Amino acid sequence: MISKDKHQKHAKLTKPQYGDYGRLELGFLGTSCKFIQELARDIIKNLSPSFGLAYVDADHKEGDQLMAGAGDPDSLIQYPGTMEMRDKIVFQRLDMRLPDISVFEQREWLNRQDLVLINANHFRARQQVLIIDPKKAMDKKLSKLTQVSLILMKDGATEIPRVIQEHLPYWQEIPVLGFHETDKLKEFIREFINKSKPKVNGLVLVGGKSTRMGKDKYNLAYHGKSQKDYMIDLLSPHCEDVYLSCNPEQAPELQNSYPLIVDTILNLGPFGGLLSAFMKDPDKAWLTVACDLPFLSEKTIHYLLKHRNPSKLATAFLDPKGEFPEPLVTLWEPRAYPVLFRFLSQGYSCPRKVLINSSIELLEAPDTAEFQNINYPEDHEAAMTALKGGH
Repeated sequence: MISKDKHQKHAKLTKPQYGDYGRLELGFLGTSCKFIQELARDIIKNLSPSFGLAYVDADHKEGDQLMAGAGDPDSLIQYPGTMEMRDKIVFQRLDMRLPDISVFEQREWLNRQDLVLINANHFRARQQVLIIDPKKAMDKKLSKLTQVSLILMKDGATEIPRVIQEHLPYWQEIPVLGFHETDKLKEFIREFINKSKPKVNGLVLVGGKSTRMGKDKYNLAYHGKSQKDYMIDLLSPHCEDVYLSCNPEQAPELQNSYPLIVDTILNLGPFGGLLSAFMKDPDKAWLTVACDLPFLSEKTIHYLLKHRNPSKLATAFLDPKGEFPEPLVTLWEPRAYPVLFRFLSQGYSCPRKVLINSSIELLEAPDTAEFQNINYPEDHEAAMTALKGGH
C-alpha cells in the first residue's frame, strides 16, 4: 500500500508566472468597451515601434472596426472546425473556428508579445488599470480588481468611490491619472514594461564528456583557477545567481562545492542543460556560456548585456565567420522556454538551429577570437602559451 501522504502524482516543476494570455498583462475596466478599445488602439499605435503588444477583447456589435477591420464574407471560417491561414503580404492572419480553446494555447500564441492589453470588462488580467467613470458602477466587478496598478479618472471624476477604497486597502498608494492624460499614460506603460524586464541568471555548461580532451575541461586552469571557477567569477557580477550545468554523473563530485542545475532531460547536451535551467526558474533570463572558452572576457559579457533586447527570444553574437548565431555565449529570454520545447517536439535539439529560425537580437562581437573553444590537448597547450604571452 502506498501512503497518500507520500504519494506525488505530478513531477515537481516550477510554473512560470502566467496569466490567461501572457506573462505581462494589463486589463482595463470601469468604463464602456468602446472607450477601452480606443485607449488600447492609442497605446498600441504609439508604443508598438518599441514593444510587442497584443490586445484581447470580446466581439461587439459596434466598434469592432477600430481594432479588427471588416470581416470577410468569403472566409472558410464559416465552416465548423476550420482554420484558415493567409499571407496578407504585410502581415499574416490566422482565423480559427475551433471548440474548447485553452489558456495553454493562448499563452503560446502570444508568447512573442511584451505586454497583453485586455478588455477586463470581459476577461481576467493579472494586473489592472481601473477607470473611474461616474456613469459606470463598479459594485458588481470588484472581484476583477486583484492587482490594480493605475487609476484613471474620467469625465470629471475627482474622488475614488468608497466601495473601491474598501475593496483596495492600498488604494492611496496607486498612481492616479486623468483619462485624457495620454502622454503620461504611455510613459506609465513604457515604465511598466521596462520594470518587468526579467532578471538574469548565469549558466556555465560543464556537462560534456570531454572525450577529445581526455580529462574534464572544466578543471583545466588557464587563469590560476579552474575554468569552472573562472567562468563563475566572470558571470557573477552580471547575474542574480550563477549555476554549473552538469549531467547526473558529475553531480556527486560538484554538489558540495557549487550551485548546480543537474540535467533533467538527458543526452541532449547544451540544449538539455538550457531546458533544465528553465525548468528550475522559468521567469529568469539565462546567460549561458560554454566552460571551454578560456579567452572569454568581461568586456564581451558586458557588451552582450548592454545590448540585450528583452523583446526578442535571445540576444546572441555572430560566429567568427560572420555566418550564423554563436550559441556558446547567448542570453536566452524566458519566452525561449516554450519555443525550445517546440523545436524539440519537431526533432531538433540544436541551440543554433533555434537561434537561426527565431526572432533574435544578433550582435557583432567586440572580439570573435574570444569564442575559440578548446577541445584537444594540443589546443590546451597552445591556449596556455597564448595566455602566458598576453595574447
